[in-house]
Amino acid sequence: MRAIEGASVLVTGATDGLGRGVAGELARRGARVLVHGRDRVRAEAAAEEIGAAGVHLADFASLAQVRALADELPPVDVLVNNAA
Repeated sequence: MRAIEGASVLVTGATDGLGRGVAGELARRGARVLVHGRDRVRAEAAAEEIGAAGVHLADFASLAQVRALADELPPVDVLVNNAA
């Protein structure tokens, strides 16, 4: 299935586990993946491993950080809300 090819996809909680796996698979299928995480080092490592288009940091326990994330994000076609 190639319907995701070229789509801009934000994957929250993409630094490990299921989120990292989903982000990697979407990138392999041709999506423009944006990695979200709380920790810069882990998010950048995940992004480099999968060939992501960008890294965005925010701790979802902080509404101020959630608002800042929303303000900085480019338009996205798909949101994969994986963060716990």
